[in-house]
Amino acid sequence: MSPHVLEFALVGLGGAIGAMSRHGVTYLGVFDDNPYYYTVAINLSGCLIIGIFTAFFLHYDFSRLWSLFFSVGVLGGYTTYSSFTRDAIELVEKGDMGTALLYIAITMVGGLGACFLGLVGTQHLLK
Repeated sequence: MSPHVLEFALVGLGGAIGAMSRHGVTYLGVFDDNPYYYTVAINLSGCLIIGIFTAFFLHYDFSRLWSLFFSVGVLGGYTTYSSFTRDAIELVEKGDMGTALLYIAITMVGGLGACFLGLVGTQHLLK
């Protein structure tokens, strides 16, 4: 099997797992069916998890295939930049600029912070 075929298969399998996980989160019922809260929660948790995975990948020198499966596949399918941007535009179109700006700030700053926390926190624990 060509290495590229294996890479595509791993990304596809991971993406399916991530997308199904993302859809499953909406059934938890914790946010009263508010799609904005679910999108923020999914994206922030995905950022935290990718930080944690990155620390493990660097510390244990995992193969590139594992990184493709988890980071590109699972987390790529789980997180949702497209829904985030659609939600932000929808809030602007509704005239809710304050909520739109807060939503964007929480997602962007929170995502960077969550990734940093996951990476640095895990690196500290692995020492």
